[in-house]
Amino acid sequence: MEDNAELESFRRQWREEVTRRSKPKTGTPPAPTPTAPPLSRLPPTRHEAAHRNEVEEEGPPLASFDPDELAQQVGELSVQPAEEDFSRREAVEPTSALEHFERAVEKEAEGNLGDSLTHYRKAYRLDSAVDKSYRNKHYSHVWKRPNQPTPAQATTTQLQAAEVETVPTQELIASFAHLPIPQAESIIENTPPPPCPIAAMPSEVIAEILNHVALDDPSTFARMALVCKRMAYHFAHDQPTWKGLCQASKFGFGGMHYDFACDVLGLPIYTLGSRYTPFPKDEPVEVPPPLSSWRQVFQSLPRIRYTGVYISTVNYTRPGATAAYSNVSWNSPIHIVTYYRYLRFYPDGSVISLLTSTEPVDVVPYISRENVAAALTPANRKHKRNASDHGQSLSGAADPLPAVASNALKHARRGRWHLASPTNTPEPSDSAWKPESGATEKPLLSDQRDIIIETEGVDSRYVNTMHLSLRSSTIPKAAQASPAPPNPSKNTKLAWKGFWSYNKISEEWGEFGIPNDRAYVFRRVRGWGLE
Repeated sequence: MEDNAELESFRRQWREEVTRRSKPKTGTPPAPTPTAPPLSRLPPTRHEAAHRNEVEEEGPPLASFDPDELAQQVGELSVQPAEEDFSRREAVEPTSALEHFERAVEKEAEGNLGDSLTHYRKAYRLDSAVDKSYRNKHYSHVWKRPNQPTPAQATTTQLQAAEVETVPTQELIASFAHLPIPQAESIIENTPPPPCPIAAMPSEVIAEILNHVALDDPSTFARMALVCKRMAYHFAHDQPTWKGLCQASKFGFGGMHYDFACDVLGLPIYTLGSRYTPFPKDEPVEVPPPLSSWRQVFQSLPRIRYTGVYISTVNYTRPGATAAYSNVSWNSPIHIVTYYRYLRFYPDGSVISLLTSTEPVDVVPYISRENVAAALTPANRKHKRNASDHGQSLSGAADPLPAVASNALKHARRGRWHLASPTNTPEPSDSAWKPESGATEKPLLSDQRDIIIETEGVDSRYVNTMHLSLRSSTIPKAAQASPAPPNPSKNTKLAWKGFWSYNKISEEWGEFGIPNDRAYVFRRVRGWGLE
């Protein structure tokens, strides 16, 4: 009986201790209901990164451009695909000051500030005016201004500009509807030009061809608008093509997830209910206001891209150690530390997250679920430690996964993702996480551009939760400050809103500090997502 009484006393004290620890502190949201699954809950508080203003990369306003300069820039437009293969090329070591300066600019654009600073120093040691030489070589057409016209010429130009009627862009493109597709010029003078079979095709056939091109690769469809005026008209006004592209699963919103579709390891979650999609094919759908066309829907609404990788380049400085023989600290070295974060999304709702100091050219081509599984296998780790640096196995056969990539992928984390619901309705489990009455903060998923990512933790007890938001590098600052900007993100950036760790045993949240981390920027990789 004494043992039972002591056991009951211990149980009572343990329950009281658990109840006291689970009670929320003053000023914090109440604890979640135990009926909600732990991994579907949102973190209890807003992260300090949610109030960070990401610096947007904006160009100068179009009105400030010189007409000649603008015409020259338009003439330099290219139809080459904006994709990269991330292959390392043989780099010749620079010798002159200008070559060092060009290499420094290239390294700075990649985010490698340490090597960039080294080349800048070498360039200025060889030539103190190397920046002027670089400007004259690469930006002479920008800095060169036309001669100032005389007052009579200025008056004539103003009168001619007043007589020219300005046509809106939409009307201008609509006037291209009946223009023929121009044939190619003659290769040899006074000979017939090469045939152009597409020039004689009806508009319906051309629209059907472009529809297949758009469903296969939207970027190729967009580049076709630069071919001629007729193609530009089809690109802007073929609404059935854009509607089918929005409803498709390969690149459109039919492939987006607004709830978790798999677990952290990528295994699918099977449910009896139908998966939500904003534009179902079996129901009549309309363009959501304030948008006016399906082209704007595809280009504006939040959408994850599968044809590349999102990269965050982080640089920060830390002081070095003072020399043992020196008593002063003013000449202590300053180290520039550079590391990268990678995110690759998959259409099935899984994601790969990687934090490493390995440069993109060495690791991006090998970021895949198969390579991550191989790198995380204990037997493969032992094999890699015994392999040579050239990616050769012990048997001498060529290894498809280089050692530098395998060492980086050992730290990869598998996970899952989902976007916020476009209906802006709080999730059932979100009601328990709302701030107390009187608080001014909104729920975490109050913006349809938000995305939640859950990845593996340091061990099976933990799950990491990343709260990001889709952004664009061309949104005006005035629109960014508003809760519902008129031009939503074009999905080229992922801005930080928070980063937490969740303990599945104690059901406690831990906040990661990310003071130096910057937004992810999308980089398309050749061949990804086009299988």
